[in-house]
Amino acid sequence: MARAQPGEPEPASEERDDLRRHGVRATAGNLPVLRDEVDGWARAAGLEDGIVESLALATYEAMANAVEHAYGGACGVLDVDAVLSGTGVEVAVTDHGTWRAPDESDGQRRRGLPLVERLADEAVVTSGEHGTRVQMRWSTSEPRSDAVAPADV
Repeated sequence: MARAQPGEPEPASEERDDLRRHGVRATAGNLPVLRDEVDGWARAAGLEDGIVESLALATYEAMANAVEHAYGGACGVLDVDAVLSGTGVEVAVTDHGTWRAPDESDGQRRRGLPLVERLADEAVVTSGEHGTRVQMRWSTSEPRSDAVAPADV
């Protein structure tokens, strides 16, 4: 399998159930590639279509916020982590920049995070001096049979 160039999304690993893309350049051009990778990963995991679609769109919105608000046009990176559990799926998008509020004069702004909150069963945004993390969770209708239960650990 071909390796990605530094700062670009890496090809998905088929060796584990989670998806981890760290240090990806936070550029608008990388977002569709990552969105498609998250979508493909979720479909390969057997998640329901509705969850896959919500997950892919919410992840894209969180990544777009990182590109637009964390770095203000400067170079930066973002991380995407998606993990399956016995009862659902969790996705986190993390930037390492400084939050910049959107231009208040643009009435089309400030829709990304409310959309993420509507699409996910749970969404938590944590900002600090070293970046912002958007954590999203979707519950699945049936427990995954291949997941390790807490009592099994």
